[in-house]
Amino acid sequence: MSYTEEQYDEFHRRMKEQFPKLLSGKYGGFAVGPGWWHILETLCERINSHVEWKQNQLEKYQRGPGCPDVIVAQIKEKFGGLRFYYDGGDDTVDGMVRMAESWAGQTCEECGKPGKSRNGGWIKTLCDEHEAERQARYKERFKDEDKISQ
Repeated sequence: MSYTEEQYDEFHRRMKEQFPKLLSGKYGGFAVGPGWWHILETLCERINSHVEWKQNQLEKYQRGPGCPDVIVAQIKEKFGGLRFYYDGGDDTVDGMVRMAESWAGQTCEECGKPGKSRNGGWIKTLCDEHEAERQARYKERFKDEDKISQ
């Protein structure tokens, strides 16, 4: 992935500060590239806002079912797609998560530009530029392996 440890640490710190309740579980961090970070931030903002609104409606007006707190269990990339596992929430939260996962499936995991699912050993969602870089790395690696085997 094309980010530094410092960039990841800053993103992780900012997310933990913004969403302490949502990220209070043992979710293990964010196992996705920086191109999806804005998707995760938007998703967490929307979930947080929805849960707070539903809980406020229940407290203030004694109406509606409320909404259980959402606690993230795991966030990762798998088969080129975003996986956002969580406990709690309601049908609206489920829809938000499905929307974010769909959005990530059309977004380069490296840079956030439009992308598509690419094969080539490991399935990744990448833009044309990052796919070309990945292919160049593969060619270089196999070229070096061919030299060794001769």
